[in-house]
Amino acid sequence: MCHVGLIDTLPSRPDRTPQRPVIEHSWRRSAMSGVRPEDNTPARTHDIGSADPLLDAARPVLDDAAARLADTDVSLLLVDHECRMVTRVAFGTTVERRLDAIGAAPGVPFGEDMVGTTALGTPAETRGGVIVNSTEHYLEQFRTISCFGQPIIHPATRRLAGIICMSEIADRINPLAVPVVNGIVADIADRLLDRSRAHQRRVLDAFQRAAPRRDVAVAAIGDDLQLTNALAAELLSPTDIGALRAIATDPALRSTTLPLTLVSGAEVEIAVEPVAGTRGAALFRFRPFLTPTPTRSTPARPSSTTVAVSGEPGTGRTTLALELAAEALGTDALDTESAAVVVDVADALINGRRVDVAADLTRARSSGVPLVIDGVDLLDDRSIALLTHATASTPAASPLLLVSGPRAQASPAVAALLGRCARRVDPAPLRHRSSELAAIASGVLGQIDPELTLSGPATDALLSQDWPGNFAELIAVLREAAAACRDRMARVIEATDLPSGYRTTSRAAHLSGREQAERAAIVDALDRAGGNKVHAARDLGISRTTLYARMRALGI
Repeated sequence: MCHVGLIDTLPSRPDRTPQRPVIEHSWRRSAMSGVRPEDNTPARTHDIGSADPLLDAARPVLDDAAARLADTDVSLLLVDHECRMVTRVAFGTTVERRLDAIGAAPGVPFGEDMVGTTALGTPAETRGGVIVNSTEHYLEQFRTISCFGQPIIHPATRRLAGIICMSEIADRINPLAVPVVNGIVADIADRLLDRSRAHQRRVLDAFQRAAPRRDVAVAAIGDDLQLTNALAAELLSPTDIGALRAIATDPALRSTTLPLTLVSGAEVEIAVEPVAGTRGAALFRFRPFLTPTPTRSTPARPSSTTVAVSGEPGTGRTTLALELAAEALGTDALDTESAAVVVDVADALINGRRVDVAADLTRARSSGVPLVIDGVDLLDDRSIALLTHATASTPAASPLLLVSGPRAQASPAVAALLGRCARRVDPAPLRHRSSELAAIASGVLGQIDPELTLSGPATDALLSQDWPGNFAELIAVLREAAAACRDRMARVIEATDLPSGYRTTSRAAHLSGREQAERAAIVDALDRAGGNKVHAARDLGISRTTLYARMRALGI
């Protein structure tokens, strides 16, 4: 059933302050997202291949509407659950030209965080029908158009499938738009339900063929269905199911075998098989690794007296260095800072303290404890020279552990110092640890509030992020989500509990392992080139045209 929320069609006050609460709240969200009234529609388009099932269900309904609305000078716009334009149908040349002028094209994002208040993005926030009359639009370029938008809620999953919006060039929307759009939405929802039933039958058949073996954990994941046998039910958490769903919805998924770290910490190998005749559904068989695979690519104990730990901020590089120092001492990590000599160069510089490397080396060696210097890339040339000399004669009782930013970004002197260390460790950034991210997020959440868990959609949203701030960013996001979850007296974090910029999933969440690696290589090349695509393409050894094509395909 369709619900219309707040369809008062009165225009705004003359001072441009929104009169209706639904519009006022939307304007506030738009401003908080950094959207400005003078902005234009984004020119960059996004991959909308995942919206094909919605478009298949909507196309016959829109074709029927086209026959009924011919020559009315209105338009129907369809966006997906992420408010990206899927298709449009215009019934007059005037409105067609206006849509072209405002950039209403397939793949263009129309969420509130991109274009402010519209009848395409605001219904995704309110989960109800919304009329947005001309001057109620947040962007100035939309203020000649009035619209009514109604969300399409999938009858089987109760998830947002998309939004239908009727638009016309007028000060106010024609009230008859409401029943027309509601009827279109109801017809599309019925077709989605029919498709869902057929989809469910195929997923169930595939599961029943695989499940009789009681010695193998088996799961089947579809868009609106998840099935597990007894072994898989004991093995998987809701967060693990979210990670599997991200794999199943990869448009390029083929039968393959992948490693996966479960929330429990168990390392498993999964055989993935797409369910024939469906989109976004797969069958999973699990088996444990014969030898446990550590989550870090480092041995438990340092094998030498000089260790360089290099990585991006927030990757856990300092924590890893302290753990290695603790293991050298044979103590717990919690006791490391009191037992070892730990120098935080950034903290010292901020507080106006002088870093005396010679004194720190003497103190550590006289006490027979490790010396951890966090931020060697911030030291002056004299201190770097002293440490370089010290690496040649570091006693086993007092190992030297140096923490720095990525080695590729180090100055020649720092790079030479790190190169002289007998052992070098590079903690991977979160964007390179997609198979572990669900388990990592669950572990972080357990430290924030052990009573909370992540839902599948929330896990999907986390998997789709690039995490430039790494662990620090993930912790901040989960703290905010935990607070929102507790505010509504719940115990399961949903996607809506995440900060607004982290709620949607993208093509990047559904990439295969090879595509994830390709995407990471392109992102790193763009970082090195300062965003210059010509230089990045040259660095990667591909043409600029190929780079653009792969960026579009991989959601960069």
